Amino acid sequence: MKTARGRFSGLLRWYGRHQRKLPWRDHPDPYRVWLSELMLQQTQVQTVTPYFERFIEHLPDVDAVANATEQEVLTLWSGLGYYRRARSFHAAAKTIAFELGGRFPEDVAGWLRLPGVGRYTAGAIVSIAFGVRAPILDGNVARVLSRVCEVHGNPRKGESKRRLWELATEILPDRSISEFNQALMELGALVCVPRNPRCVICPLRDTCAAKRLGLEQTLPELPPPKKSVRVTLAAAVIEEKGKLLVYRREGVELMKNMWEFPEAECRDGEDPRAALAREAREKYGLDLTPGRELAKVKHSIMNRRIDLRAYAAKLESRPPRIGKRKWVSPEELLNLPTSSMIHKVLGKLNPDG
Repeated sequence: MKTARGRFSGLLRWYGRHQRKLPWRDHPDPYRVWLSELMLQQTQVQTVTPYFERFIEHLPDVDAVANATEQEVLTLWSGLGYYRRARSFHAAAKTIAFELGGRFPEDVAGWLRLPGVGRYTAGAIVSIAFGVRAPILDGNVARVLSRVCEVHGNPRKGESKRRLWELATEILPDRSISEFNQALMELGALVCVPRNPRCVICPLRDTCAAKRLGLEQTLPELPPPKKSVRVTLAAAVIEEKGKLLVYRREGVELMKNMWEFPEAECRDGEDPRAALAREAREKYGLDLTPGRELAKVKHSIMNRRIDLRAYAAKLESRPPRIGKRKWVSPEELLNLPTSSMIHKVLGKLNPDG
């Protein structure tokens, strides 16, 4: 019977042959590793890559982030979602630049003192950027360990999670820590995938407990996903002299400080135009009349399945100065922090733009 570490003896050789060429791997300094790990949370590599490259082009180091405004950081993050990541990244960059003299922590404990950095992210940064012998446990790694070492139970909590962290530490080699941890994540992303794992090409197939026991489709034992909630939103596209009226969202953590059209969430059975007129008065102090439908888009945020309808709207009186608002051109709006839902609407309004 092989030890836990022995089961992974073929992993580095496989990684040397099959690793993907990704922009954050070219120069794995702590800034680039940190940024990539935050962007990759809940987001696919193919989605992250252009955002990462654009972010690095505009803010190439931690000092640049620290000296940028939150609005600049959010604008570069616009479309990736989970905007708390961007706000935490900005706050942590300020701590590094202004309180730590621009020096990055080189151990897990130091990173855990920064906003928005948890145990996995801290371990990934110090192991990949500094070669520190620190374990990692993201969704990909948890899936690999659950299958190879036959760990039952919910990998996200309790005894199962504790055991997976224990295994993630036990299997670390004495050398090549950076490559090993990246190889674990790469195996989970490319081969040991959630559904229909590609066991026939897996370098660990001969030592994998799940493969031997026929449990590769059963492990890990994840809880059922949250039931999706359908939401209908209505948005007012108010145009005057080529400018659009937008508001900055305040006091809502999920989309805080993001710019949006005046919008309303429809109650059960409520007509979208009626909802928009009602909430425009209550939320924005606007007296408006929704007109023709300009666009319909579908969007998802976590378990919310959103149907958004955008309407041309006419102001019946001048808008009061409630909240942060401005008139912007469509081009200017794209250079403000906005959600990908707003980008979808703009794309429908100007399909050639």
